[in-house]
Amino acid sequence: MSTVVSVLERFALLIMLVVAVIFFSVNPATPVFFTVQNLQNLLINEALLVLIAVATTLPLVAGQIDLSVGPSAGLIALVTAGLMSRNGLPLVVAILGAVVAGVLVGLVNSLLIARIGISSIVATLGMASVISAVTYLYSGGLSIVTGISPALTDFGSGKFLGIPDPVVVVAIISLLAWYVLGYTPVGRSLLAVGSSPGASTLVGLSVRKHVAASLVAAGVLVSISAVLLVAIQGGANPQLGPAFTLPAVAAAFLGGTAYQRGRVNILGTVTAVFFIGVVVNGLTLWGFAGWVSDLVNGLSLLIAVGISTIAGRRQGTHPVSTVEPPPAADDDGSAADDGQLHLLVARKDA
Repeated sequence: MSTVVSVLERFALLIMLVVAVIFFSVNPATPVFFTVQNLQNLLINEALLVLIAVATTLPLVAGQIDLSVGPSAGLIALVTAGLMSRNGLPLVVAILGAVVAGVLVGLVNSLLIARIGISSIVATLGMASVISAVTYLYSGGLSIVTGISPALTDFGSGKFLGIPDPVVVVAIISLLAWYVLGYTPVGRSLLAVGSSPGASTLVGLSVRKHVAASLVAAGVLVSISAVLLVAIQGGANPQLGPAFTLPAVAAAFLGGTAYQRGRVNILGTVTAVFFIGVVVNGLTLWGFAGWVSDLVNGLSLLIAVGISTIAGRRQGTHPVSTVEPPPAADDDGSAADDGQLHLLVARKDA
């Protein structure tokens, strides 16, 4: 019986996704839900969020949270479009500019969090505000919709074996992230750092370097999502970026309740994105007002954190909802003391 319960707990989110799809497909109030056009739009829209949610998951695995992913995506999309529209630069240069911008955001976050030691919530929340200000300064509050490379927009509307090209790109990147986190030494090191920073330093892992790497990698993924956003929409809107943050964070936390209970994981994040997306899409088609998106995302985040916290207390483990700054370290990356380890032991014994 306990085995059945354990399996149901691991796959509960996937089961709820299937149930939601079936419910809205047979619901007379949502007759257009299970149509090719709606499902294709849902797939494309959620693909962008999947990439940003995966970008959120990487630092979360290392014990940090990045609240600047949404504004970063909005600013980088504007920079990508602006390099082509305002500066007349070729597509390749614009894409390289987007990646450089993403790396810079990741490096600044790394400096604030891994080097200076500011809480990731405070640091990235401050960065989100700064990025939003820079976005308005760069765009003047206006969208960029002209001068976009036709090759990019053609890619945004193209298909490969019937699957939208952006979805194929997101699927490949998500699979790579899943493989790296689950089956490589780098992924295992990130998991170790996120689970126990103090213990990780005792076995020779540099917590600061791993946290910094996860933040820079998140910046790169955000830059790719920004390029795809321009490709799909044929331009860049300065209002869109911040709207990605809450759904991405909610999906990353909610995904931590699936498959590997109490541990954020790529497969769980992707499943959570589509579960939230299906529910929001179905309720919107049902006639609910625009506030339903914020309601579903907010509830998903609260439920996910609540479940992980309760499970962590019950099992005596480090809950997924806990986010800690990297421990103080010497210049060689080793821990200055083992206070973090003592703190974790105290929590476990509590």
